[in-house]
Amino acid sequence: MKIALVEPESIAEEIGLRVGDDLLEVNGHKMLDSIDYRFHEHDEEINLKVARDNEVILYDIEKDAGERLGLDFEEMNILSCGNDCIFCFVDQNPKGLRNQVYFRDGDYRLSFMYGNYTTMTNVGPAILQRIIDQRLSPQYISVHVTDYQIRKVLMGLKKDDRILEKIQLLHDHGIDMHTQIVLCPGFNDGEPLHRTVRELYRFHGHILSLAIVPVGLTDHRFGLVQLTKVDEQYARELLGMVGEWQEEFRAAIGRGFVYPSDEFFITAGRPIPPSPYYDGFPQTENGVGLVRSFLADFKKQSRTFPRHLPARREITLVTGELAGGIMDTEVVPALRQIGNLDVRLEVLPNTLFGRSVTVAGLLSGRCIVSGLRGKPPGDLVVIPPDIMNADSLLLDDMSISDLASVLRCDVLPFDGRWQAVFDLLGGTATTTQTIHKSKPIRQYEDRL
Repeated sequence: MKIALVEPESIAEEIGLRVGDDLLEVNGHKMLDSIDYRFHEHDEEINLKVARDNEVILYDIEKDAGERLGLDFEEMNILSCGNDCIFCFVDQNPKGLRNQVYFRDGDYRLSFMYGNYTTMTNVGPAILQRIIDQRLSPQYISVHVTDYQIRKVLMGLKKDDRILEKIQLLHDHGIDMHTQIVLCPGFNDGEPLHRTVRELYRFHGHILSLAIVPVGLTDHRFGLVQLTKVDEQYARELLGMVGEWQEEFRAAIGRGFVYPSDEFFITAGRPIPPSPYYDGFPQTENGVGLVRSFLADFKKQSRTFPRHLPARREITLVTGELAGGIMDTEVVPALRQIGNLDVRLEVLPNTLFGRSVTVAGLLSGRCIVSGLRGKPPGDLVVIPPDIMNADSLLLDDMSISDLASVLRCDVLPFDGRWQAVFDLLGGTATTTQTIHKSKPIRQYEDRL
């Protein structure tokens, strides 16, 4: 592990550690990644083995328990996925995007740190033991189906990965899990779906939730297995089954356990359930209860909306086709109650992935530019949250500043704070907004 930062006035600086040194061991444990380092650095007595200029240097340190040494490291290598799923979104990406978009990650550490879903196919006994020993909980696991013969077809397995045995082991050692099923009509629905739900429910002590999400299909499925998109009738039938399961599970364990994504409700033309349905919203990042959470937060914030702005201003709200109806009926009318504020909603088709991709989070710069071409954007264009990476680049590598230049208008990546929008329109804030980034690993020290 190569040291990338030595914090000023830290223990690491005091003993002479340098940027570029390689940390080999802590208390005799080989360092694989930052999780290893964070786990072992909290001891009162620390022995470090460090490599520098073809020499190995040993350091013996005594400090207070929990006191940090003051080191950060270069980014760790990410484990790739061990599957070849017939519905993998990576295989459906258009050409010409950044290289990272085409990498299939399947790293249990990212699951713990950021909530990324992994299949655990590439997880063997040593990794399972590490998860248990270092309490890397919760884990987010893509199960999809438990029947091995269907898993072979659906996930491209070469041999049985014994997913239920792995889940059993983690469950028995107190590791919490969130699971998901990407539902592919004709493959893992029907009886296999019933079996999967029942077999996962057996571990409800530590499987905290099971999400069912519809398969996502783009216009770039060249040479891939033909899959069917979920339609209205299919969505209605799925919601009926989930309703029956939830009624049974709530009576037995006090929570619904299995939750369909928002897309099923919107596709079926059904209202989004109230907040209690989601039992604390365990999977909003997976599109499960995200709409209800957003609306509940909007309603709460609306109580403090200004009655009017100092001068006439106009904003354009950008969203995808899936959320268009909800934004039009639930959000725009409330904003239009604010004096001197003109609000225009632009529901944009996805020109990058195709019209079958309707979520706002996959809109690109070219989608926004083409969707707003020839239309006056007003004083401010508000784009959906989380559609850019940590470098403020959209999926097609267009930056927010470039987007603003093309549109000839200020562009604000919405971060959930409506007051920030009003402040900006009222001239009391700059166009610079805090950008959501992945949580650094130090945010998880309390778990370790």
